[in-house]
Amino acid sequence: MIRTSRLRRVLMTAAVGAVTAVLAGCVGGQPPVDEAADRPVTVLGPWTGTQQDTFEELLRSEGFDYVYQGTAAQREVLLSQVQAGTPPDIVIMPGPGELAEYAAEGRLEPLDGRGLYEPEHYDAPWTPRATGESGRRVYWVPVRAALKSIVWYRAANGRPESVGAREWCVGMGDDGAAGWPGSDWVEDLLLQTAGPRTYARWARGELEWTAEPVVRAWTAWGTLMKADGAGPARWALLNDYRGPAGERGLLFGGRVETDERCVAEHQGSFARDLYEDAAGRADYTPSTPYLPGTTVTRAREVSGDFAALFDDRPKAREVFGFLASRQGQRVWAAASESPVYSANSARGMPRPEDPVTRRIVRDLEDTALPRCLDASDVMPPAVRDAFYNAALRYLAADGLDPLPWLRNIQKVQEFEKRRPWMTGICG
Repeated sequence: MIRTSRLRRVLMTAAVGAVTAVLAGCVGGQPPVDEAADRPVTVLGPWTGTQQDTFEELLRSEGFDYVYQGTAAQREVLLSQVQAGTPPDIVIMPGPGELAEYAAEGRLEPLDGRGLYEPEHYDAPWTPRATGESGRRVYWVPVRAALKSIVWYRAANGRPESVGAREWCVGMGDDGAAGWPGSDWVEDLLLQTAGPRTYARWARGELEWTAEPVVRAWTAWGTLMKADGAGPARWALLNDYRGPAGERGLLFGGRVETDERCVAEHQGSFARDLYEDAAGRADYTPSTPYLPGTTVTRAREVSGDFAALFDDRPKAREVFGFLASRQGQRVWAAASESPVYSANSARGMPRPEDPVTRRIVRDLEDTALPRCLDASDVMPPAVRDAFYNAALRYLAADGLDPLPWLRNIQKVQEFEKRRPWMTGICG
C-alpha cells in the first residue's frame, strides 16, 4: 500500500507539473512557444574570412536571428547535414548544378509564386529554372554574380599585347575543389571557339566529351600550359589559385619556385578580392585575344552564388526574401569593402566611382553578347568533380592528347544522364 500511495503521488505531481508548464506558456494570452519555428535561421554559404564578416554584418544589421556556417567544402558539409536530417534552412552555393540534384529529390522548397523573389528582375541566364521530374519550378535565385572570360593585368604596365607561356599566373590549388581554375580555361576556350549553342549542349550533357570541339579546347589549353618546357603546367600544379598566403594573389604576390613575375591572370571578377590592397592597381580586358585559336568574343562566361530553401518556415522565408530583394542587394553592396555584383537588374545601386567596377557592372548587364553560366557549375556534381580531376591529371601528364581523361569523364556523364537536369545555360 505504501508503494502504491507513493506511486500515485509521483504521478499526480508529474501531471500537475505538465499542466502548469502548458499554462505557463499561455500566460497573457500567448500561445506556447514553437521551438522548431522559433530557432535561429541556419545558413550555409561559401564565404569565409572578410567576406563572411561582411555577410554576417549584413544579417545582423537587419536584426535577423541566424547562425551562419561558411566553408569551401560545401558539397561534403551539405551532404552530411542532409543525410543526418539537419540541412540548413538556406544554402548558398556557387552554381545550380548541386542544387538541381536536391530539387530532383524533392528536398528543396519551390520559390515561384510565393513572393520570395522578383522574377521580372532576372534576365537570362539568371532566370532561375529547373526541369525534370520536379517540373519547371523555381528552386534557386542568384544573390551574387561574377564576370568571367576576362584577363587581369597590372594597370601600371598597360594592357599586354601578348602573354608568353611563362608569363601566365596560374594556380590549380583550392581547399575544396582543386582543379577548377583549369575548368574555367577549357570552358572559355570552348565558348569562344565553338559558340554558345555548342557550349550549352556540352554543359547539359548533350555533347560527348570526346567530341571534336571539346577535344580542340582541351588541346589548345594543353598547348599553352605545356609550352616552353611545361613551366606553366608545373607552376599551376604547385600554386594555389589565391597565391602565396597573405601575399595579394598570384598577380601581385608571385608564384612558388620562381622569381619571375607573372604578367596576366585568367580569372573571374572576384580576383580583385584576392589582390587585397593591390586591387586598385589591377585592370582587366576580354580574354579572347589571349586564347589560342580565338579571334572574336562570341559570348561572356558568368557565374553566381545561388540561394535555395530547405525549410520554408516564416523566419527562413524572411531572410531569403531579403537576400534576393533589391533592398538586400543594395545594402549588401554598401556594406562590403570590395565590390558586390548583382544579377538583379532592378537593384538600383548607385553608380560605382571606381572605373573598373563600373566596367564589370556594364559587362554583366550588357545583352549585346550572350551570357553563359559557368559550365562546370551547372553540371551534375559527379561530372563536375571528374572535370576538375581531369584538369589536374592532364596538366601532370606528358603529351597533349586529352582523350584518355575525356573518356573517363564521358563514362561518368553517361551514368548521370539518367537523372533529370537543367536547361537554360546561355541567354
